[in-house]
Amino acid sequence: MATLKAEIRQKRLKSKQLRRLGIVPGVLYGSGDNHSLSIQFSLRDVQQLLSSNTIGSKVELMIGEEKQLALLKEISYVPVSGTVEHLTFMPLIKGERIASVARIIFINKEKVLGNVQQTLFELSYKALPADLIEKVEVDLKEAQIGDTVRIEELEIAKDEAIEILNPPDTLVYSVTEIKRVTEETTDESEVAGTPESTQEDSNDSV
Repeated sequence: MATLKAEIRQKRLKSKQLRRLGIVPGVLYGSGDNHSLSIQFSLRDVQQLLSSNTIGSKVELMIGEEKQLALLKEISYVPVSGTVEHLTFMPLIKGERIASVARIIFINKEKVLGNVQQTLFELSYKALPADLIEKVEVDLKEAQIGDTVRIEELEIAKDEAIEILNPPDTLVYSVTEIKRVTEETTDESEVAGTPESTQEDSNDSV
């Protein structure tokens, strides 16, 4: 589990001013009496965190000398530069289920003879802190052309510790036949004759 050092945000400075100083603003929702806590992080620490973590990751926040287990719920980016603009966290409390998302990752996709069309990229679910997941791996080694797989057919749908929030009949992927386009080139000179040959034939006839 990743650790991220945080500080209480200086409210006298606006978010834009903080980013100019190499600081990323953030918020921890539901912290203590259900009140949100405004926090901030070093941009360098945030970049290191996001190099191996994403939305749905469990993170241990070090706020001063206190530790808070939290879930990374949202990452905002500056549209033009693409730098991190804001982080949102939810506290993880033992015995309380929390809503999160997990990325759907395909493995052995290269072994499929057909074209795999993925229609669902994230799975929404609820679970206790100890049962939170970041990704759902779907093995495609047995996939055949014509297959259509829905959430209810995935292994994770059988996990009683995970409460899936998507409709069970939601399509995850389908496998279709790869269409091969063959180009038939025709020699125009064989069909209509080239301008040069047509002119020569005309002169010979004269």
